[in-house]
Amino acid sequence: MRKIYMAGMSHKVAEIAVREKFYIPMDVKTEALGHSPFDELLILATCNRTEVYVASDREIAEAELVQYVCRLAGQKFEDFAKFFYFKAGDDVAHHVMNVCAGLDSVAVGEDQILHQIGRAYETAHSLHATGNSLNKLFQGAIHTTKRIKTETNLSKLSCNIPFLAMKQVQRTFDDLENRSVYIVGLGEMGSLMLKYVQEYTTNIFASSRTFANAEKFADVLTPVKLEDRYKVLGKCDVVVLCSICQEPLITKDEFENALSASHSEPFGKLRAGSAASGAIESKRLIIDLGSPRNAEASIGEIPGVQYVCVDDLEKIVSENRRLRMVELEAAQKILKEGLDEFLQWYRMDEVSKDIRVHADRMVATANEESEKLLRSMPDLPENERERIRMMYERFAKKMANDYLYKVKAGNSPEDVKVFLKCLEASDE
Repeated sequence: MRKIYMAGMSHKVAEIAVREKFYIPMDVKTEALGHSPFDELLILATCNRTEVYVASDREIAEAELVQYVCRLAGQKFEDFAKFFYFKAGDDVAHHVMNVCAGLDSVAVGEDQILHQIGRAYETAHSLHATGNSLNKLFQGAIHTTKRIKTETNLSKLSCNIPFLAMKQVQRTFDDLENRSVYIVGLGEMGSLMLKYVQEYTTNIFASSRTFANAEKFADVLTPVKLEDRYKVLGKCDVVVLCSICQEPLITKDEFENALSASHSEPFGKLRAGSAASGAIESKRLIIDLGSPRNAEASIGEIPGVQYVCVDDLEKIVSENRRLRMVELEAAQKILKEGLDEFLQWYRMDEVSKDIRVHADRMVATANEESEKLLRSMPDLPENERERIRMMYERFAKKMANDYLYKVKAGNSPEDVKVFLKCLEASDE
């Protein structure tokens, strides 16, 4: 039976300073999926986790898979092996179901991980990197998660990473109406952050890798070219960084220079092109949602600057924790149903192969018996001989269906294995 394995690291076992080293660019991921050394492969990389899933007809050792992940990220196995977890068989299925449903996330029940897993699966599947085992596993996890979203209120009560970031903003500034916010990166996370910010202020600036992408939101914000980011950084009260980059977009030295320059150009409640109307407080909040981080963490050492990364958001306690626990119980029940369904299929997959062997053996035996009969009737016309062969073969297939496939459909994998062993014993 093809066995499933996974190795990875998440926010539960490694700080962001470690996790960001395992950012895997899309071109590296695509190359790996297109030239996989495993029978099946899927790579999941988010700001909170990097995980590699494989299915293989041979045994995969923990060290082999962890070394593979380290090579993808260009890191030394000896330096980072201690941060990895490794799972095999049923434990992989249980882990995938929990991760996909958001039950393993910083914000329990959050929706974003479902989209990220969906994209990871679609990418691997489109490159023919997945097969029967990983297809069934991830399709089942996605389907089960969608059931949880529709049959419980967990996602309505949950808080995703941008939601937690907004909570941090509100804790830092009581009134956002007179504050300016600058969002760098308008992908899935940045766009969601924008929705939250819009509820509290209209004084919003944003940059994207592609300026045209920022311009799409020009009706609700002021687009800024990424190369002009420092002109805005020093003047905004809140900066939310959620871009994808391998080198920091914001350095301490350049940010200090931007702050110094802003002292002579007070910003206040302004949009681009407006006139200044007086100085504001020098307090700045920088929220870095990137992995790798978009800014040098040392900017938090600048007086008046508060730097918050993804790991810091985990310390925020949600007000609706009690209600979520009630919904969590319902979600876990659905999760167990999805897990049991996959494990039933997973265990039956091996049984199915054994049943096919027995079925093929029954047909082969029927063919042998028909040929014995036909040898005793050498004068029988060929069309009659063929009819006899077909009758024997159909009878064998009917017997296989009644005594093999129906047994499989109505019993557990363990009971079917016992039944097959009895058949083997009777043949001896």
